[in-house]
Amino acid sequence: MFFKHWPVLLVDDEPDVLSISKLAMKNFTVYGLPLKIYTAASKAEAIALMNDNVEVGCSLAVAFLDVVMETDSAGLELCDYIRNTMGNSLTQVFVRTGQPGLAPEREVIDKYDINGYFTKMEATENKLYSLIKSSVRQYLAYGMATDTLELITQLVVATGSRRRISYALTSVCGTGFDQTDTPRWIIIDGVLLFPPDETDAEKTMTILLKMLMAREGLNLSPEGDKYVRDEVSGCQLIHICSTASKSEVSFLFSSHFAPPHKIVELMYSFTTALAIAWHKSEES
Repeated sequence: MFFKHWPVLLVDDEPDVLSISKLAMKNFTVYGLPLKIYTAASKAEAIALMNDNVEVGCSLAVAFLDVVMETDSAGLELCDYIRNTMGNSLTQVFVRTGQPGLAPEREVIDKYDINGYFTKMEATENKLYSLIKSSVRQYLAYGMATDTLELITQLVVATGSRRRISYALTSVCGTGFDQTDTPRWIIIDGVLLFPPDETDAEKTMTILLKMLMAREGLNLSPEGDKYVRDEVSGCQLIHICSTASKSEVSFLFSSHFAPPHKIVELMYSFTTALAIAWHKSEES
């Protein structure tokens, strides 16, 4: 949700294939964000890159893996490393090969947890475009769904203690090292959780909240819950109205792209769960 670009990994031992693929994809965008393309010429080089580079290791959206490199099955072994050794089920992994006889499509699909298989002859610019578009969308949706479920689970466990709830929210706002460009604030019953050290930052938050609250936005519930986005600043608001069973919660955040509706729904689910959990809890 807070990406500046979509990390993509190309692994192939043919320099021309890497160069042509990078050239074909250089102007691709998804939700208005560009790709950031990483390359590796072998299984060993790809593993080293994933272990040494935090973005590739933790936030890789898509990987295209050649099958035959150091060995006839190096790409498949790399897929196994991503899925099983790294425990990464989120990255969209595609296998492409110039020698399909060495890795028959059905056997590969049956044995390995991949998202697609194609030959290098099929890797046209249009093919890569459709794969990038669909796979990044799937990556974002699956990742957000997983994160939302985990957050809601943490809220359920913490319900009863607002102190524990606040601790569960530290991954969302207030303390993240990556939040300079995409600040996130949570205001509950008029009180800002994790107020920033800089007075100017809190003043900015107050102005943005007032501006967005004054707008009609997208209605999310009969009680008046809403989602609002400012096109100029990219600042967005999910607001939960106070009811007999919920506290008033405003989740104010900024992102580099406008999230699709299904992502807004997931964020609304989290914010609603927070409003209910907070209402049922005490300061302890």
